[in-house]
Amino acid sequence: MAKDYVMPKLAMAMNEGTITEWLVEEGTYVEKGAIISTIETEKVAYDLEAPESGYLHIVLPMGETADCGTLIGQFAESEDELASLQAARTDAGVVTVQDEMPAASDTAAAPSPSQAAPGEPVSPDTVLPAGGRIIASPLARKMAADENLDLAFVQGTGPGGRIVKRDILAAVEQGIGRAVPAAPQGGWIEKARIPFSGTRRTIAARLTESLQSTAQLSSFWESDITDLLAMRRKFVEREDALGTRVSVNAFLIKAVVYGIRRVPIANARLVDDDIVIYDNINMGFAVSLPGQTNYDTSLLVPVLHNVENLGVVEIDLRMKALVARVREGRFTEGDLAGSTITLSTTAGIAPPGHRSTPVLNLPNAMLVGPSTPIDKPAVVNGHVVPRTMLPVSATFDHRVLDGDPAVRFMNAVHDALENPELLMS
Repeated sequence: MAKDYVMPKLAMAMNEGTITEWLVEEGTYVEKGAIISTIETEKVAYDLEAPESGYLHIVLPMGETADCGTLIGQFAESEDELASLQAARTDAGVVTVQDEMPAASDTAAAPSPSQAAPGEPVSPDTVLPAGGRIIASPLARKMAADENLDLAFVQGTGPGGRIVKRDILAAVEQGIGRAVPAAPQGGWIEKARIPFSGTRRTIAARLTESLQSTAQLSSFWESDITDLLAMRRKFVEREDALGTRVSVNAFLIKAVVYGIRRVPIANARLVDDDIVIYDNINMGFAVSLPGQTNYDTSLLVPVLHNVENLGVVEIDLRMKALVARVREGRFTEGDLAGSTITLSTTAGIAPPGHRSTPVLNLPNAMLVGPSTPIDKPAVVNGHVVPRTMLPVSATFDHRVLDGDPAVRFMNAVHDALENPELLMS
């Protein structure tokens, strides 16, 4: 009897998954434990193993999304049973993956109409799969970015039109894969199209939900971090002994921890009819990532768990290890879950003195957004001297905390930044 294969629930926060690739063809006999598909959740991609041995009947096509527990495939015990499964879906009016795939002889006899000859101009309409979603391996995306290629103009030869390494190499060798400007229509010349899907759509949904479901208020101030930078230099001088070049971000995290210890309600969230204040501090921090094309970016918020008792060196080591996992695609759902407060720094990206109104990272009630420091003249002990000032923005949920505790929290963070010896306690 055929065994059902459903969309697995791989993490507590996972509600649905998208089949990004079937690694075996319809009707192939697979052994239990073999990697047969890749699925993508809102943030993480997984390779899935066959839970059973048998002939694979694919129910959910590549590129489709389904809720956890939804049937995505079946394992037949025999070829006859496989044929029965395929016939049943055909009788029900469902086109199987096998029906959609060209026969091997047809593929060998003539190139696909969408396959451009070497050197010929390529149009996105020619190469994009149904639905307009570009499917490419992570390596292919990186190579395309390095070669300044627009994936919308690259023909994929992997399963289901997936763009793989050999396609990028061929595009570079043949001089294709770069957009040819279209003739002006109504004054517009289209440069590129970025699929509004996957992580990009998730980011949009989360930020829109954040702005529409909370009472957000942003405040701004400047902190003199001249002494903090001097303290950091002492840590940098001991880089070899410490095993890391301690970053300014580690001190910023410590300053936020200092503020929470003095105003615990900054480390809270609204849960149904209660405001829940957390004893442990799980620090989310924004990490920018490459996007789907050469023109956009992506964003994830990994979480440093239980930072309340860590020193700056341990914070720095853990943060760098976590960032490396995120940027190399080795992170798990757990690395992105459980934040109680967020740090979103634009230092080194934004111009000096930049300020913003950062959007809350739900369900957190507080987000601290340091920006790029700027040197300014300041009065110290009656003398005008150059000092390094750090612009800081903070956004809080006015449903959870009022102005009084919010300002006390900001003052505590400000004190810690200007008096870094407080961070060593």
